[in-house]
Order: sequence, then C-alpha cells, then structure tokens
Amino acid sequence: MLPARILRALSDLLMRVEKAALMLLIAGVAGFVLVNVGARAFRLTLAWADEAAVLCMVLSAFVGASLMLRMRSDPAVRLLHQVVGPRALRGLRTLVSAVSAAFGLVLGWLCWRWFDPVGVAAAGFDISAFEMATFNFLYTETTPILRLPFWWFWLVLPWFALTLTVHALTNLAEDSGLLAPPAPEG
Repeated sequence: MLPARILRALSDLLMRVEKAALMLLIAGVAGFVLVNVGARAFRLTLAWADEAAVLCMVLSAFVGASLMLRMRSDPAVRLLHQVVGPRALRGLRTLVSAVSAAFGLVLGWLCWRWFDPVGVAAAGFDISAFEMATFNFLYTETTPILRLPFWWFWLVLPWFALTLTVHALTNLAEDSGLLAPPAPEG
C-alpha cells in the first residue's frame, strides 16, 4: 500500500534526523558537564554550563523517547509478553501503537493551542499585544542563566508530537499487516 510505504519512508527519514540530533545532544550534555568539572578544578562554577547541560538532557529525552518507540525498544512489560500467546501479543503491540498515535495527535493539538500561531498572526506578530489578549507568555519567557528565549527549547514538544505520531502510525501499519516488519539491524 503506497501511503503506508510513504509513512515508513518518512519515519525512516525522521529516525536518521533523530539519531544525529540525539548524538549531538548527548555529546552536548557530556561536553558541558566536563567543562564545568574542569572549571571547578580552578574553583570556578559555570552556572551557564549546568543550565546548558540540563537543557540538552531534556531535549535528548524527548528525541530519544520518540526514537525508542519506533525502534520498539521502549519499556515494556516483558513478563506479560512471555505469558500471553503470539496473537494476544500482536494485539497488545497494536494497542500500544494506537494509544501512542492518539497521544501524539493530542499533544500536537495542545502544542498548536499553546504556541497559537494564528493568535500571534492576528496580533500582527506583536508579542506584547498577543500576551495582553491571551495571557500566554510563552514567547517572552527566558532561561534563568543564559537568558535565551525558552520557546526555542519548547519547540521540542511539537517535534516530539510529530515524530511520535509518525513512528506510532508506522508501527501500527506494521502491527496490522499493512507493512512488513523492518529487517533487523545487523
């Protein structure tokens, strides 16, 4: 089925992007922590390095969670997998994929409401007017130390909603037999 194959191709592309992003983010966590450890040897505390490490770690959690879902390496109740038969196991996997897809869609809708691009445009892209009309202060919050706009970091949530939905729908297509399961990586 063509739409299912397109969905898998999109999922595979997103997986490659996520793997690269995850490697960079984990390297960022390690790098910022090591910089701060090195600075503390000279009795310097770099608060900005702590904040950057935490931000990288949080971003990597969302990117990694989506990737784990697609690779089916997310936490599972393995004892239950051993007790139920293959048919029930397939049903459980299908249920998990369907619930994950529904969660991704709901999260995407909530992100749309929170970021409110229509409201920002209606305010003429004047953030102050947008905030006065909606009491949504998303676009003016900054990180405590680096003073970076927080909304740049919050963009991981719509990204997570998108990738989670695509990966869950791809898994659902595999679980329902529309797509053959992927070949194991070797």
